[in-house]
Amino acid sequence: MAFQIPGYRWLWANYFASAAGFMPFRMAQGWLILEMTDSPFMVGLAPGLGSAASMLLSPLGGVLVDRLNRRVILIMSQVVMGSAILMLGLLTVTDSVEVWHILVVTMVHQVMMGLQIAARDTLMYDVVGRGALMNAMALQSLSSHSASVFGPLGAGFLMAGYGSGPLFLVIGIIILLGAVLLIPVKVAVTTARPVGSVWRNLKEGIDLAAHDRPIRTVMWTVLVTDGLGYSSSAMFPVVTRDILRAGPVVLGLLATFRGIGGIIGGLILSSLGDMNGKGFIFIGAALSFGAFLLFFAFSRNLPLSLTFILLSGASSTAYETMAHTLLQVLSPEAMRGRIMGLYSLVVSGIGFGALGMGAVASWLGVTWAIAGGGSTLVINALTRVHLAKEINDRTTAGSEDSK
Repeated sequence: MAFQIPGYRWLWANYFASAAGFMPFRMAQGWLILEMTDSPFMVGLAPGLGSAASMLLSPLGGVLVDRLNRRVILIMSQVVMGSAILMLGLLTVTDSVEVWHILVVTMVHQVMMGLQIAARDTLMYDVVGRGALMNAMALQSLSSHSASVFGPLGAGFLMAGYGSGPLFLVIGIIILLGAVLLIPVKVAVTTARPVGSVWRNLKEGIDLAAHDRPIRTVMWTVLVTDGLGYSSSAMFPVVTRDILRAGPVVLGLLATFRGIGGIIGGLILSSLGDMNGKGFIFIGAALSFGAFLLFFAFSRNLPLSLTFILLSGASSTAYETMAHTLLQVLSPEAMRGRIMGLYSLVVSGIGFGALGMGAVASWLGVTWAIAGGGSTLVINALTRVHLAKEINDRTTAGSEDSK
């Protein structure tokens, strides 16, 4: 459905390039910090600082996405990100890197990622329209996880053979090349740009997110699920070394199997079309994501660990696809950029979750850190089941007006 639109095919290819660098960067960053400091807390500190920077700027980024050219914003954010990672690679291969360099580049990476979420998702809606949006989002997740199947495993071998520096260089080049793929994307602007001050525009977005119950429900679920679910991947280096007694290749396998699960989830969702019941699928996927992380936390066997991380990857893809789709369908046309900017702020909790997991892992061990996150996801999803019907009613009716 979405692949029949030429502009979407370029967006899909761009996202594939961006995703190919995301998990390898997280891996290389975490592994390098662990080698330099031998501290799980420091492994979690890097994404925590990145999240703090992203939280400050993502809401304003959402306003810019509503006011300016979304394609240009997406291109420039990727150029900044790729250049920063290239610089980190040069510092690493010349043995000039220090921990603060990694922290600064991580902050730049997180801020640009937040801006890209708002710009890419709203640009995608402009390109494919409402009817093909869920299919487009599922295919985007498929793109992301397809890249994460091969990228992390290759990154593990590259780190094992040559270290983190050359990997940073490769990641930076891939992201810069991905920005070039956006040049052919053309879309007509059909909605009026917001008027008034930036601060007034921001307040309008915050008011909508705070008072529209279906949007608020999705945002809260994202806050908990992203903050304590996706942040568990920041502990993969610690799990690999201290629990599985392995090295970079197994670290790459964990991310690769998570990607395989994501492909499975993306294929299933992309085949379903614009079906009803989105609210229940969203809550159910968040619940199963947490449950499989809980099982993964207590595994001491590599095949079992890979199985649980694969299943969590499939669940997280369903959850993530539905979150992106629901927020855009529930939002008025002129407010999508601001809502997705606030979404970027909320998903910044991944870094704070990683910081918290690093602290708990240093205190109680990495098993209890991940188990605590997984169980919290399950409890939160169970307490939101009664709100799923209201979300379904809004999306089924096709209403884009706030209540």
